[in-house]
Amino acid sequence: MAEPVDIILLSYNRLDYLAAMVEALEQRTLWPHRLTIVDNASGPATRSWLRANAARFHQVIWNDRNEHLAGLQRGIATTAGELFVVSDADLLVGEPEAGVCWLTQLMTLAERHPDFGLLGVRLDSVSAARNANIAAAPVIDGELIETATGVWLNLIRRAALRIPYMSDGITSHAIRRAGYRVGVASHVYASHLGDADPQRHPDYLARKQAASGWRTTYPDYPELADSAPPPTLRALALAAPVLAALAQHGVTPAETVELGAPDAILAAVATDVVALGPQESVPNGARAIAVLGAGAPAAVTRAFDAAAQFVVVLSSAAVPPAPTGWGLVAELAGPHRVVLGLAELGSRPRWRRRLLYSTSEEREHWLDLFRAGCFGDDPALRVYVYERASPLAVVALERPPAPRGRGPAVAVRRRPIGALVTKLRRLVSAEWRLLRGRGR
Repeated sequence: MAEPVDIILLSYNRLDYLAAMVEALEQRTLWPHRLTIVDNASGPATRSWLRANAARFHQVIWNDRNEHLAGLQRGIATTAGELFVVSDADLLVGEPEAGVCWLTQLMTLAERHPDFGLLGVRLDSVSAARNANIAAAPVIDGELIETATGVWLNLIRRAALRIPYMSDGITSHAIRRAGYRVGVASHVYASHLGDADPQRHPDYLARKQAASGWRTTYPDYPELADSAPPPTLRALALAAPVLAALAQHGVTPAETVELGAPDAILAAVATDVVALGPQESVPNGARAIAVLGAGAPAAVTRAFDAAAQFVVVLSSAAVPPAPTGWGLVAELAGPHRVVLGLAELGSRPRWRRRLLYSTSEEREHWLDLFRAGCFGDDPALRVYVYERASPLAVVALERPPAPRGRGPAVAVRRRPIGALVTKLRRLVSAEWRLLRGRGR
């Protein structure tokens, strides 16, 4: 039996990625291996999952704080094999081909090329932040591309890494200074789940970029500029009871039109909702039309004229009168005055920056909270649901382009001087450690 190879994953939240990667490694890695997880002080959901699945791992190392990539050293220090693998926890390895898996291929390449101290896998997608220049790098024997790489399932020779792990760049530099080469396998691919971060984890990506400074450095992520803008807490508080009322009557956001653009509230929370402005024609046959705001009697009239089955109004005014053929079927409490006041306070830019909450990644949790906050005999707002006595034929709604803009709520403040100092400090530290090692 071949000696098991230690695979060290660095986890920090993004539980969906971590769980998917662990599953893929278990199912698709045929070479004997042991899986070590170094957790960088993740949130409760990730840490609870790690505890519940502890039997699947060789060990779990719990960091008290986020040490960023330097946290990998804790896993490296607790393993002893001559060859080991380090990786971020956001990759999917490919299926074995002809009984040969990704790790078997890397081990074979390491045996054929003992002058390489680091061998990584290729990503099946490339961007400016991920090896955009890989095509111009030299190819060795048609199977290795000699280039630095990110932390993507890197097989490392312990003898080649003569300093503690600090970052991917410094590690590649130190391995080369130790007399070894660095590269990636030209035909071994993995899928990068992190490509979906701008949509699935935009605030994670923003915090990562904002962390660049005196302690660590990350590249600019241009994808952040394309992320959909996150809803405010106030928008979530107002939308929660309306979405709940629609759901109670079997209406989905994709079947709903909101008359409120360009300041639409419901569409900012549920992006499947079509938002229309006062000058835009309302399609006859939309199953439900929502109006959020008391000062929009004209919008309510338009809603009754065009809706196929339901009109939902969020209002602080008296119950809007129902025209002939319509009936009021539900009156529900909107957000409590205190809840709405706190949401409005928390929506102010100053508090968004200080509290660092996420309304993108944790949108459903906020909606659950604000739905629970709709109670009381004297709510600030009420939700009125009207139903047409004889529903019209429902038409499919034309979807507008998704809103784009600065997605994450986290303030991204780049510190170019701090990032430069960090790189220089690491470089000096690496050179000093290498010099001491040669002197012993």
